[in-house]
Amino acid sequence: MRKETTIWIRVCVHLLLCITLGVQSSEFGNTVTDDITRISLLKQNIPKDYKIPVTYVPKEVGGMCWVALNVFHLELSLRGLADKFGSISSNKYNISILIEMLKETRYHMKNLEAITYDFECHYRNEQWQTGHYFHFVEDFLKTARLNRDLPEECDPPPCPTATMDTTIITQYPTSGNEPLRFLPEVVERSLLSLLVIPIAAVVFLFAWKVSCPLTQSTTLKCSK
Repeated sequence: MRKETTIWIRVCVHLLLCITLGVQSSEFGNTVTDDITRISLLKQNIPKDYKIPVTYVPKEVGGMCWVALNVFHLELSLRGLADKFGSISSNKYNISILIEMLKETRYHMKNLEAITYDFECHYRNEQWQTGHYFHFVEDFLKTARLNRDLPEECDPPPCPTATMDTTIITQYPTSGNEPLRFLPEVVERSLLSLLVIPIAAVVFLFAWKVSCPLTQSTTLKCSK
């Protein structure tokens, strides 16, 4: 009797374990499937040429810290997108689910503010079309599931240096025997017109001095 009771207890324990593991695995599978379904629906419902603003750090720059560097800014981007839809919109609901996933991911990470500050010069502000944007969201969620823990060290690479523009020399095409112009034709005409004024003034003063001799009383008297 005791042996039969022990056997039944073992069978019940194994059965409960199998049921628990089966439920957990099915929940995980459904979560992944639901994410892909929601993203696919959003791609279909939002116009393809719609530009969605996003601030991000590229994968090749963020490395192992890529998820931590993008989780907060991606959440802000999705919130801004959700505000474009009405309260009863299915798009708003699906986006809100994605936002909750990002909040949960962010909850398990520490020192995000310090890491974000260290990589500040590597963030890019762009506007992506719908397909590109949600491909980024899907890639982020998949990567976040594989890397839930924040690395101990996130060392940023050197900030990109702004390239200084050198002086641009515009070469105007010449044809035949036309001389090479160092200045645009309009500028040359303007300079020539400005030169006419001082030349005319010099000629006027010279003519006036010849016709008006200087007297001893230092007054100028024009001869009639």
